[in-house]
Amino acid sequence: MSARILIVDDDVLLCDLVRMALEHAGFAVESAHSAAKALEMLRDQPVDLVLLDVMMTDINGFDMLRRMKSDPALASIPVVFLSARVEAIAQQTGLEAGAVDYLPKPISQTTLIERIQAILAKHS
Repeated sequence: MSARILIVDDDVLLCDLVRMALEHAGFAVESAHSAAKALEMLRDQPVDLVLLDVMMTDINGFDMLRRMKSDPALASIPVVFLSARVEAIAQQTGLEAGAVDYLPKPISQTTLIERIQAILAKHS
């Protein structure tokens, strides 16, 4: 059974591009274009990993991660930030909130897939 990944980003085009790359690598992929929708989806059916943007229109990624960590049903899902915010303070905030990694946009498909595979192997 392939690992299930949820992409959370309000950029629909980016979600589609990342989805295609991850599906090509053998992952089962869902996407949500808002944090509120993502939280709803996760409560209905948890996934193996969440790829999360920081800057979204409804709830920012840091706050979404904090909400996940405060929910026992979601707290153990590894979260990786995939964000254009690459300044050190954003990375520090994301990791302190509980993310397992913080990756910059843009990122090569190969690097993204390798990092996801390593994280999933570590958390399985």
